[in-house]
Amino acid sequence: MEIQKVSYSQPAFKGNLGKQMTRLLPGSKAIERMQNLKWLEGEMGGILLTALGTGLVAPIFIGTNPFAKAPKNATPEEKKEVSRTKWYTAWRQPISAALAIMFQASALKPIDKFLDMIINNKEYSKNFNLHADHCEINSKSYVQTLVKKEMKEAGLKKPSWLAALSKGYQDTKTERRHFNDEFQKRVDQLTDSQIQAVADKFARTNTIKIGERTLDNPTLAELINKNIDNYIKSANDLKIDDDGLAFYSKRGQILTDNEKHLRDIFKDIPLEEIARETDETKLKNYYNNLETTLKNLISNEQNPDVKMLLQEILDKPEDLRARRIQRTLARIDNIKELVGKTYSQDDYIDVMKNRNGEISRKIVKLKLSKIEDVKQATTDSIKSAIENIKQHCSYDRNNKMLTSILHDTDVFDSNKSKLGKKIYKDITKLYKELMTNTYKPFNQAIKVLIGVCITLPITCNALNWVYPRFMEIFFPKLAGVKGGNK
Repeated sequence: MEIQKVSYSQPAFKGNLGKQMTRLLPGSKAIERMQNLKWLEGEMGGILLTALGTGLVAPIFIGTNPFAKAPKNATPEEKKEVSRTKWYTAWRQPISAALAIMFQASALKPIDKFLDMIINNKEYSKNFNLHADHCEINSKSYVQTLVKKEMKEAGLKKPSWLAALSKGYQDTKTERRHFNDEFQKRVDQLTDSQIQAVADKFARTNTIKIGERTLDNPTLAELINKNIDNYIKSANDLKIDDDGLAFYSKRGQILTDNEKHLRDIFKDIPLEEIARETDETKLKNYYNNLETTLKNLISNEQNPDVKMLLQEILDKPEDLRARRIQRTLARIDNIKELVGKTYSQDDYIDVMKNRNGEISRKIVKLKLSKIEDVKQATTDSIKSAIENIKQHCSYDRNNKMLTSILHDTDVFDSNKSKLGKKIYKDITKLYKELMTNTYKPFNQAIKVLIGVCITLPITCNALNWVYPRFMEIFFPKLAGVKGGNK
């Protein structure tokens, strides 16, 4: 991760922000381990979990079913026969589960590959609903297939766990992690380049084109309004509530009262070197030295407020501590610039309330930028709406108040040209979501149809043939095989 130095207090990260935020949460290691089970969300996971329940849980309840029992005056032989029948039926479940995995799960990949081929290929995708046409912005699975092929041709292969026998477990684990990171980076880059290409055409023509077809204005107007809603939500997140006002006004007092001391204790920490370093070994040394420095500072610190600030920094993940120090010092400069050299809690509260007011003003203007009648939307109304969004999401860098609020935020920017490109790209991303949501029901319907008409009959016939033979071989008594029979 690369850390950028900024002049204000807002964070500016490069790298996988999701992973960074996950590491900040309680139980982050457990959360990261759970991410390894994310593949269970799909159809394959559903089949395996259903099979697990069918094969392991259902037999217990069938075999011990208290409601299926012999008549009151039944003989021991009759009671034994009822028990045998229950367990004979119970064993049908794991066999059924195994066959379901064999036939249904094995059919998923070929079906997905076939559907990927037709919805991502211009020759075939043009025959489908426009929102299911992925020829310009490929589906996630198709992009992954392209990247796997690209990496294979480049000689990049994921080390198998068998490699651990020769290289060692940790070395193999590191290589696999690097491969996964490189794979995900390439997937993200390819997807982003496709979205950017469509967004660039959108900026030139004020419409989204997929192949030779054009997205209708009403749908595009709805996407623009949804994008405005997303911007409004992000703007609302910048506001400071009453608890925040109390916290930040108190924190401002602590920072300004201890400014000289904080600058003294942080002056020898190589923040710039850490931000620029790319070598992992050297970066790790920086992190270790910074951790040792912080622990020493905490143990020697007499001021409880400064001690609290240092502990907060130490509690951050190692790759975020230097950034937190930079932000702490930048916040002091920011506060002094807004309220003057002499700090006053009342003045700072007024500044933050004014800050909320400026954000509210932006939100109102964004709401007024929405296209009121999406069904009657025209190219001109779409172009006008985007220009209004650009206008209301921009700010003048000479305005210290707005700059302190909006600098390095995701929605607002002082560069209108850069902001315009972002707006077109964000709307295009929303269209990609629409395509994904449109394709999912189609994909599932095809799989259900194939399952009902093909794989289910095959599975049932296979079960009827395999089950009695399996039971006769492995559980002859439950199958009712006489002692003299084979």
